[in-house]
Amino acid sequence: MPDGKKKSRLLRRWPRLLFLIPFAAMLWVSSYNRTAPELGGIPFFYWYQLAWILAGAGLVLIVYWIESKITHTTEEAQEEAKPSGVPGDIL
Repeated sequence: MPDGKKKSRLLRRWPRLLFLIPFAAMLWVSSYNRTAPELGGIPFFYWYQLAWILAGAGLVLIVYWIESKITHTTEEAQEEAKPSGVPGDIL
């Protein structure tokens, strides 16, 4: 594989490393294994995990946005990628 193509793939996929943040936060149980402080009567243990679910969804949106900017996915590029209707025409 040419070195330029390998760098391009690495550049395009680096934002996916951001998914390790919530993964590591959930694996470090001792950081949230407690009941205080409570939020609306809900122990910290539960609302911390719920907060990471919401933060993870936001992180997916951020990674999608970054990757689409890196790969220059625009409406024009998507229009060009539509099949022409010719059988066997994938791209």
